[in-house]
Amino acid sequence: MERDIKEALEILGRGEGKALDIGTGRGRLATALAEYGYQVVSIDENKEALIRTRGLLEEEGILNDILLIHGDAHNLPFLDETFEVVATYNAMHHMRDYKKVLDEMVRVCKKGGSILISELNEYGKKVVAERHKERGSHHEANISIEDIAKYLKVEYALIGEIKQRERTDIFISKK
Repeated sequence: MERDIKEALEILGRGEGKALDIGTGRGRLATALAEYGYQVVSIDENKEALIRTRGLLEEEGILNDILLIHGDAHNLPFLDETFEVVATYNAMHHMRDYKKVLDEMVRVCKKGGSILISELNEYGKKVVAERHKERGSHHEANISIEDIAKYLKVEYALIGEIKQRERTDIFISKK
């Protein structure tokens, strides 16, 4: 488990119940949530990412612990207050409208549940951009954890704490 994910999960704590991972990517957060005792649903709109993640989870022998769903985080296909934990790992900057995704995260999180968001900080943005440049691609991240925290405070009166790490910043709040 990567250090920043482990730190985020240590802030969240072990638990049970349903957890939603938004922006599956390589399935790192979904895997960590399952290891911490949650029943995990992981959603991504990129079919190739889901296929790749499915293979990785099969190799690790944990595919049965995580339900992978193809879908759009801007319009989550779940009922209100479905999950004890709603989380995303360094994916918000990829969203077309991060505020709409935050609205959906709040909607599907149970009252008293936790919202956990990890996002690249300035150093992390620089490192990731350099890696993409080396591969001949481009990566841009224009939002910050402070943008996210401010929106949740203004729109939903959700006040959380921000933990700064080496490459990511972590926001956690109870609904």
